[in-house]
Amino acid sequence: MMHNNDKSISVTEAKAALESLAKIEKDTNVFLRVPLWLNFIMSCSYGMGVFSWASTRHDNLWMLGAIISAVVFLLAIAFHFYSSRLLGVKPKFAPKSKSELIFGLLIAIFFAVAVALTRTFSESGIWWASYAGGAITTLVLAYVMHCYPTGDYKMGTNLND
Repeated sequence: MMHNNDKSISVTEAKAALESLAKIEKDTNVFLRVPLWLNFIMSCSYGMGVFSWASTRHDNLWMLGAIISAVVFLLAIAFHFYSSRLLGVKPKFAPKSKSELIFGLLIAIFFAVAVALTRTFSESGIWWASYAGGAITTLVLAYVMHCYPTGDYKMGTNLND
């Protein structure tokens, strides 16, 4: 155990302190992680929204699918924020560090490009683009929400955790 009056610490004390910090980070990730069932609902509704929007042509019912997907997605987010608040966790809406900002921007750019390309390719007659875009955005969103619940790529976890 480290003593406050010592000017130096031993190697074992330093290792113990680093292991304690790593455990705290891992526990924080697990605590902040969206439950799997809610992750599934959020990811699938987002992917269905991308698919529906890419499949929309003139006056067909795919726009209704996009609207329903958006409503389900927003309700799931609202439920997550509300349940987090009940557990004593204040949801953050803005990045707190540079690494969180960079990670958020990269994810936002990825999803913007994926949605735009899905729609463009689908309108060009590539029939499978809407399926691929919906599946890709669903899987990436589920992975990011599960492995990076804090929004910081430095604190990400393995799928085995």
